[in-house]
Formats: sequence, C-alpha cells, structure tokens
Amino acid sequence: MTAEERDVAEVVVGVDGSAPALAAVRWAAVEAERRAAPLRLVGVIEWSAYRPPVAAGVLNEREKDVLVEHIRTELTGAATQAHVLAPELTVSHTIVVGSPKRALHTEAQNAQLLVLGSRGRGGFTGLLLGSVSMALSATSPCPLVVVRGPGVDDGPVVVGVDGSEAGALALQYAVGAAAALDTSVLAIRAWSHDRIDPFVLDLLGWHGVEDDERDHLEKSVQPARVTHPDVTIDTQLVRGHPAQALLDAALGARMLVVGSRGNGGLAGLLVGSISRTVLHHVHCPVAVLTTPSSTAPSSQTGSDTGP
Repeated sequence: MTAEERDVAEVVVGVDGSAPALAAVRWAAVEAERRAAPLRLVGVIEWSAYRPPVAAGVLNEREKDVLVEHIRTELTGAATQAHVLAPELTVSHTIVVGSPKRALHTEAQNAQLLVLGSRGRGGFTGLLLGSVSMALSATSPCPLVVVRGPGVDDGPVVVGVDGSEAGALALQYAVGAAAALDTSVLAIRAWSHDRIDPFVLDLLGWHGVEDDERDHLEKSVQPARVTHPDVTIDTQLVRGHPAQALLDAALGARMLVVGSRGNGGLAGLLVGSISRTVLHHVHCPVAVLTTPSSTAPSSQTGSDTGP
C-alpha cells in the first residue's frame, strides 16, 4: 500500500463465504476502485455460533484453529474475486473474534463505507445473518450499503427525503453517488391522510395539503440543485405509504438511498421501520445514512487474530 493509499479511508466488507456476501465483495471492489480507496475484507468469528445451545462444553483449540483456517480460506477466495474485477485494487483482510455486530461497527469507525450482503450463512458458520445488516443500518458510523441486488444499470439513484437531518444526509449521499455514476437522482416524498391532524385537513383540504407537501419537497432538494448543477434531480410526490413509494421507485433504480431515522407526523418518510421494510424487499443496493446520535456502539469488540 502506498503512502497516498494509507491516507484514504477504506471500503470495508463483511465476508463469510455466502453468495450474498460474495456479491457484496464484488460490488464493493468496483466501488472501491471508483473511489481510489483500498478494500478491507473482514471475517468475524463468534465461537458461540459454532455449537448448538444444547451441546455441552466449548470448542477446543484444535477446533478453533480449523474454523480460523476456514474463514481465512473464504477471505482469500473473496480477495481473488475482488481482483478479477479490479486487478490494481489494494485488498487486505483480517479475522476478528467477537460479536459480528460490534466487530463490524468497530471496523466501520475509520472506514468511508461499510458494505454487507443482505443475508449470510446460518447454521455452522453463522457470521453475517440478516440481523447484522439490520442492526448496523441503525448504528453504522459510516454510510452502509446492503447489496440486495445489482440494480438497473441506467436507472437513477432514488432517495427518500422528508426534511429531517437523516433525509438531508441521504440526499447529499445520493447526489454524490449519481454524479460519480453519471446518472440522475429521483427524490421521493410520500404523504397520507392518516398522518395529518383532521383539523388541519378540514382547514386546508386535500389540495392544500398536497400543495404544501410539494413545496416542502422542492425546498428540500433546492440546496442540492445549487451545489450540484451538473446532476439532474427529479422529484416525485406520492400520496400513499412511504415504504411502498420507495419500493415502487426502486424497481427501476441503480441504487436506493434512505436515512435510518426521520420525521414522523406529516411526512414520516424515513422512520426506522421504513428503512427496515425497504431492506427486506428491494432488489438493488441500498445505502443507509445514519445520524451521529444513532451510531454509538453498545460495547467493545473482540480481539483481532490477524489475517
């Protein structure tokens, strides 16, 4: 690794050998090359995951050595796949012992991007279960991309906006991604009558509320249009459930970007449940942006055994 590369934050990927994790490695390799960033592959071993709860005793040292060697082989294979797509890419790998959620959270502290597959292996390996992606979507200290599918090559970057801090971060990321990918942005805002005070609705009527929502949407994207005049930012106001609005838009998307938390009440587009629904059902890469207050880890991770 050159001195210049050491000054560039890494793109970190969780690896367990599963097909979704390897898809995440391939996506991350292309993204790291585009960013001129090194790629770091992380395998996590949680010893308790390797023995059924009903089994007596703990793993002995020989069994642990076998598992470490197994993970090392998976990491080497993943690095090979990364180099097929990006031959000049700097790729490193490491094995961490501890909770996958805490270990990957710690790895993400100094990363510019954390990438995970949508599902991992259960049973014997059990390293990157879907619950890990879900947990980190709320707490990752850097942007998280969950690779749910390849996306549509010529599609826009779709982003949910609602006027919240998380929504603003999501829009900022989406515009940057669209500029790098030479595509456009589609900003979505959803609203429905069940989120509106009936008294307000009686005063304004449907059209008044819709006009107000449209005005909020245009004001939300205006700063991005000023700072990135080279990126086309289209807007779409949807009357309906915010999760369904994002899922529908994501059908033709290159990538979907959401915030992990957002406003309730009138807009309510980026509340945590919306992000979770999206992560379960879309078929394109999903970038999740967390606000600083939601990124604190719950405890320390385990020790690093080395690559």
